[in-house]
Formats: sequence, structure tokens, C-alpha cells
Amino acid sequence: MTPFAVFDLDDTLVDYAGSIDAAFVALAEEHGLGPEGLEFLRAEQEKPGTPEESWKAIADRFGFPESPEELTRAFADRLPALCRPYEGAIEGLRALRAAGWRIALLTNGSEPAQRIKMSTGFEGLFDAHCFTDEETARKPDPSVFHLVAERTGAELEGAWMVGDSLSADIAGGAAVGMRTLWVSGGRARAPEVRRRTSPCR
Repeated sequence: MTPFAVFDLDDTLVDYAGSIDAAFVALAEEHGLGPEGLEFLRAEQEKPGTPEESWKAIADRFGFPESPEELTRAFADRLPALCRPYEGAIEGLRALRAAGWRIALLTNGSEPAQRIKMSTGFEGLFDAHCFTDEETARKPDPSVFHLVAERTGAELEGAWMVGDSLSADIAGGAAVGMRTLWVSGGRARAPEVRRRTSPCR
């Protein structure tokens, strides 16, 4: 049986969290918010809730004229171009392909945004892609795992799911019989909390 691995993208192969901080640094510089303002932006990003709630607090704090919805969209539009591959990610995928593995990408995101992130060196490294914003379900729904396997011409039994999300990637992969590898990013295993200013992927 040909070995098969499915990879998440954000905070698994590319530094999505780092792109958020880079966007905050740029925003603080553009508006002259200073170090204190930058820390306020970072603190808001750590709070649970919706992006709109956080951007309302930021707009109120700094007097931004845009609505929370406009700020959320503008921030989300800025992030893809700021994403960079993790060290060794591209080389690792190339090594798997050279060893005869089939590799697929399964990401909760829109194809246009995720393609921008992939343009940093990931082109041609995947046998199949599944951008779930273009499908009828998102991870951890079992249907998208079966879909990406079908597109790859591979079986889920004995395959690996590699990702940073315990709920979407690890629990989702395990539920369809896959082996799983958690990219912890240095985190302790704990319940996930969606951060406010991280726009939906």
C-alpha cells in the first residue's frame, strides 16, 4: 500500500499566527500607535470571542472610522501575503514525495487565500487539495477527509493526518481511522479557544 499523509496548512506548514502578529505590527506603524498600542492589539487577539467584537474594542480605543466588519475583512485580506513556511516544511514534503508518499492538503479556508500562502514554495508538492470553504463541509466533518482521499486515489486506513488543531485535525482524522500527528507549536494539550481577531479560515 502506498503511504499517504494529509496536511493542514495554517500553523502546520505556514506560520499563520506569525502573520497575524506581523499584520498588527504593520497596523501599529501605519497609525502611529506606538508600543503601547501594539500591545493592546496583541492582547485583544488573545481574548475569546468573535473578530468583530475585538475590532470594535480596537476601533473604540483608537478612534478608527471603519466598522468592525470592515476592519475584520481588511485584516483578513492582508494576512495571506504575510504567511511564511515553517523552517523545514517544504523540504520535509519533498522528502516524503521522494520516498514514494502520496501527499494531500486539507485546509479549512478559501482557495484564493490559501493559494497565496502556498505560493511561497508549496506548488507541485501535493497530489490533491481540498479547500473546505469551496465544499459543503469543513473539518472535522468526516466527508472532507473521505473527499481528499478520493481525490488523491488513496485510502484513509493507515494514513496520517498532520495538523495543529486538536478538534479539526486530530479528532477529525482519528474519527475516520487515520493516524494523527499534532503540530503543537509549543502548546500544552488543552481545550482550544478561538481567538477574537483571527479571521475565519
